Amino acid sequence: MLNVQIMNKTLKVYWTKLTGDTATYSMENRAFNFISVVTFFTLFFLFIFDVFIQQWNMCLVIAGLIIVQSFLYYNSIYKRKYKKEIIVFAIVSYIAVVTNFFNNSGAIGPTIFLFFLTLQFLLTVSPSRYNPIWLLCHIILATALLGIEYFNPELIPDTYTSRFDRFFDVATTFIACIVIVYLITTYLKRYYNNERRISQERNAEILKQNVQIIDQNAELERLNNEKNKMFSIISHDLRSPVDSIMGYLEILSNNIVNNEEKKMIETELLGQIKYTSDLLQNLLYWSKSQMKGVNVKLVPLKVIDIIEDTRNFKLAGAAKKEIKLSYSIDKEIEVIADKDMLMIVLRNLVVNAIKFTPVGGEIAIKVIKDKDNAVISINDNGIGIPEEKKKELFTLKSQSTYGTNQEKGIGLGLVLCKEFTEYQNGKIWFDSVEGKGSTFYVSLPLSKL
Repeated sequence: MLNVQIMNKTLKVYWTKLTGDTATYSMENRAFNFISVVTFFTLFFLFIFDVFIQQWNMCLVIAGLIIVQSFLYYNSIYKRKYKKEIIVFAIVSYIAVVTNFFNNSGAIGPTIFLFFLTLQFLLTVSPSRYNPIWLLCHIILATALLGIEYFNPELIPDTYTSRFDRFFDVATTFIACIVIVYLITTYLKRYYNNERRISQERNAEILKQNVQIIDQNAELERLNNEKNKMFSIISHDLRSPVDSIMGYLEILSNNIVNNEEKKMIETELLGQIKYTSDLLQNLLYWSKSQMKGVNVKLVPLKVIDIIEDTRNFKLAGAAKKEIKLSYSIDKEIEVIADKDMLMIVLRNLVVNAIKFTPVGGEIAIKVIKDKDNAVISINDNGIGIPEEKKKELFTLKSQSTYGTNQEKGIGLGLVLCKEFTEYQNGKIWFDSVEGKGSTFYVSLPLSKL
């Protein structure tokens, strides 16, 4: 089996050398080379056969044709000149057919078969615009030769010495023509299938590239929108508190306020600094998350520990508004999560709950098991979310709003919550009724350790 494969590979290499490779030669050039090789072997076979039946005149004609065909093939394979060679090939073919007709018994010989073969050759190697010309030439030439034989039969001698010679000559020529037509058709079909495959692969690659370009354009548009939103946040949400802090510091430095006013300004200044700190922290994490190669460290974590850290971090904000915080948490529940990301998600959700809950309100934090997940819920009895804002709540299109005590929104909080939850293979969603409050849910995979 291996020897057969090696032989096939070797034959393919030699055949490529004879007809030309696809990278160097055009399809028409290779087709002409192919026809030239086939013609050369056909003429060689006919020469041997005519020697065998002692058709010496045809032997001389075929020898001359072999020389001419060798010259045409040389120009095509080495000089890549084949267009003029096609015309020469056609003229030589017609001369050969006419000579064979007069020297090989006319219509009772094999010449008629050669007409079909030469037409097949010319249609294969010529540009399609010349095909009607070759067809017309063949019809005119064949009709003229048959007419000459009909009206002047003495011009066409019967050169066969026996009935067997004629039968053998016609049969072998017919078989040779059939085999050559088969080879040409197979070659063309194989070439067509190969070109179609290449075309399909090219089209598939172009389609793939188009899809990639569309995806890249969509991604660039998304990044551009996020960039614009980020600049808007930086220019507005960050500039406003910085300007306020600057104004408060100028008032304090001028000593133009009494102690009561000074205490009030210090309280406002602390609030602005806390807001600015939260905004900068979210901007930092969000910017980092947009960069390639976000490092997510998923490890088993006890939810109670993360919530305790969050409660200690935001307890002062809740106490200021006299908000009651309640907890219902199974201390043994562990999830697979990134500690920093989960803390940022829960901090932002608790900050939002405090922000939109009125003075004296309630916030309830619960953790329950739901099949293979732990669901963390943060419920408040605040002002709720208007219907028109729900669809864009987790996107950069969502506009920051003021809380029940005119607390300024951070802008990026819920965007971070969604992205960081999904980085941890989790889900986030909410239920809200305007005027009654909201509940945000975070679902994360349970630890199976």
